[in-house]
Parts: sequence; structure tokens; C-alpha cells
Amino acid sequence: MFVPYRHTRFGAALFGKFAVLKFSFASLLASAFLLGCSSYQPDYSGIGADGRDARYAHQGEIALPFATEGNAEIADLIRFALQQHPQVLAAQADVERARAEISAAGAWMDPELSVSQGINDSDWQTLGLSQDIPVFQRRAMAIEQARAGYRAANARLAQVHADVSTNVVLAFSEYLYVLANGNIQDDRIALLAQAAAIAEQRYAAGAVAMSDLLRVQNAHDEARSERANIVSLLVSQRARLNSALGRDARAELPQHFNLVDTHREYAHLPGSADELYTTVAKQNPRLLAAKYEIQALQVGQDIANTAGLPRFMVGVEYMNTTMGDGTFAGMASVSLPIWRSSYRAIQESAQANMQRGEAELQAAQLQVQAELSMALYQWREAERNEQLYRDVLIPRAEQAVASLLSQYRNGNASFTDVLNSQQEWISFSLAYQRALANQLSAVATIQSLTAAVAQSEVSQ
Repeated sequence: MFVPYRHTRFGAALFGKFAVLKFSFASLLASAFLLGCSSYQPDYSGIGADGRDARYAHQGEIALPFATEGNAEIADLIRFALQQHPQVLAAQADVERARAEISAAGAWMDPELSVSQGINDSDWQTLGLSQDIPVFQRRAMAIEQARAGYRAANARLAQVHADVSTNVVLAFSEYLYVLANGNIQDDRIALLAQAAAIAEQRYAAGAVAMSDLLRVQNAHDEARSERANIVSLLVSQRARLNSALGRDARAELPQHFNLVDTHREYAHLPGSADELYTTVAKQNPRLLAAKYEIQALQVGQDIANTAGLPRFMVGVEYMNTTMGDGTFAGMASVSLPIWRSSYRAIQESAQANMQRGEAELQAAQLQVQAELSMALYQWREAERNEQLYRDVLIPRAEQAVASLLSQYRNGNASFTDVLNSQQEWISFSLAYQRALANQLSAVATIQSLTAAVAQSEVSQ
């Protein structure tokens, strides 16, 4: 067929313009797509030190759960910390995440909608809708794996509760110890002031040398300097306790607490050694979390074993042609899992994860038993020391200090004897307070190891 030259040239020009227009349109779409992908600019201004400072400033204003007089209850302090500590809030958020994953695991896959248009025949169109069917218990296994993760998250929350409670008791016991140390130092300063007054009187009477007077004055000044150091240390211990409570480190704390009363109310073993070992093996949150994570890994193995099985999809398709009315047709499709090496790798990875989880559980069991054993030893040692210093050594040291101070007043003892007796009394008094604080710490550790996970939280 003959085509005139001008018609050929016109067609080529028209085709060229259409090609240029099509290329320009495609370039515009590509540019818009790339611009949309590169224009994401998240706002990080709410993350960081500024937000935390503002929040902690607010937390520092929260009143503590006890009156301005009387001894504080450790249970009240623990309850206060569990309500607002960031670690608890983070663990609670993790539980909510695990709860949401249960719903996500049970959700069906989104259906797929397909549309086709004939190129040569513009009157030919098809519209298809298909849905993946989770055969081979895939959906049930995903739900059970998510539930195991939810149980593990609840166990981790219980462990965080136990850790926060332990940190509160540890910080509170050290804070009380420093307070008691300050009171003992005040008594020492008072005794040295008496000795200094006696030395000045005897020096004026010519009964002692200048060297004895200077030694007494030096000891008195040294005691007051040590008292100033204790005040500075109390600031650090206050920051530690506030941190354990979830408050600003600079927030004020009352100073009317009593270590002896707190020890009397709290430092009791929750059971015998055999009972504690049994309790730890059954309900320790760390071990329960590891067991629930192994459950999730076990389900993960079953999921990995189904990875190499085919997937099925069913659907319906509507076809519209120029030959007649539209027709509906059913559809069924199946995947072809022929790349077996990748599925074997998935199964081997799941098996290795299972072995890792079991080994980590065994290591955690050994670690928990060792921690319980050490805590029981610390409790027994503190119990013996507390009785020894309270009932024997401190009463004798107090009698020695009073006797030597009276003899020094009468000129029958040297200041060295007085100073040595005071140092012995201070050493025994501090050792007694340290025994009380250590026993509180041991009980806190034991209670942390024996903390229970609420059954309502793990039965989901």
C-alpha cells in the first residue's frame, strides 16, 4: 500500500510528539514519586533531655506517701515507685505492644484486588478479588506465638517491678545508714567537746601538757569535718533514693527516718531456705520470662516447618468483553515452594534459636540459685553481726567510753585512752548500722528473686 510522503512525515512527527509527551509525563510521575519519598522530615524535638527534664521537674514536686513525722513505710515507697518509674512505664508499654501483636497475629491477610485492561481490544476488562487462606494451622500458630510473647512480656514486667522494688530498698537502706552515721558522728562531736572542755580546764590548772590539749582540739575539729563530709554524702544518697523512686535527683527528702525501726518492720525472711529455693524455681519472673520465650521459639519452629508448604488463595474474577454480558469465574491459586535451600535455612535458624533459648534458661536458673544463696548468706551474716554489736560489743564500748572519760576528768587516764575508746565505740556503732542496712538489702534481693507473676497476666 502506497503512503504519501507528507502523511508519513506527519505521522512520524505526531508519534514523536506523543513519545515526548509520554516521556515527560513518566518523568513527572517519577520526579513526584522520588520527591515524596525524600520529603519525610520527622520532628524529634519532643525526644531528649528537654522533655525528660520537664517531666522529672514535675515528678520532683509529687508528695511522698508518708507524713512529715514518723517512720516511712518501705511498702509505701515501693508503691510510689511502681506507679511512675520510667522503667515500669517502659515495661507496661512492652506489655501493650505484646497484647497488640496477638490481635495482629490473628488478623487475616489483606485481600488482593487486580484489574486488567486489554491493549489491542479496549473493550476487554477483568476485575479479580482473591484472599489468602492460612492453611496448615498457620494462623493458629501465629496467635499462639504472640500469646507466648505476651506471657513473656508480663513476666518481664513483674521482673521490672521486682528490680525497682529492690533498688528502692537498697537506696533507702543506704540513705538511712548515712543518716544514722550522721547521728553517731554528732554523738562523737559531743563527747569530744566534753573532752576538750576538760583538757582546757586541766591545762589552765597545769595538770596536762599543751600537746594533750592540741590533740583533743584536733580530734574535735576532725570530727566536725567528718560530719560535713557525711552531709555531702547524704546529698548523693538522696539523689540515689530519688532516682530509685522515679523523682528528680534534687528533690527534697525528710530526714526523720529511723534505720532501726525500718529494719524491725522489714528485715524478715519470707520462708525457710528450702522453701525459698522451691519458690524461686517455680515463680521467679526472670525464669518464667525465659520459659515463655522458649514457648514462643518452640512455636517458631513449627512455623518454620510450614514455611516450605504451599500457600493457597481463592477468589472470584469478573470479565467484561464485547462478545456478550460480563461473566464471573472462580479462581484458585497455589504457591510453588521449589527453592528448598531457603526453607531449610529457616528451619535451621529456628532450631538454633530454640537451643539458644534452652541454654539461656539453664544459665538463668544457675544464676538465680547463686544469687539466692549469696543473699541468704548475707542475711545470716548480718543477723549474727546485728545481735553481736547490739547486745554485746556496743554496750561494753559505751561503758568503756563513760568510764575512761570520768577517769580522764580525774587525771587517772590519758586522752589517748579516751580517744581509743571513742574510736572503738564509733566502729562498733557503724558496724551495727551497717549490719542493719545489709540485712535490709539481703531481704530485698530475696524478695526480688521470689516475686510472683500474677496468673491473670499469663493466662491470656
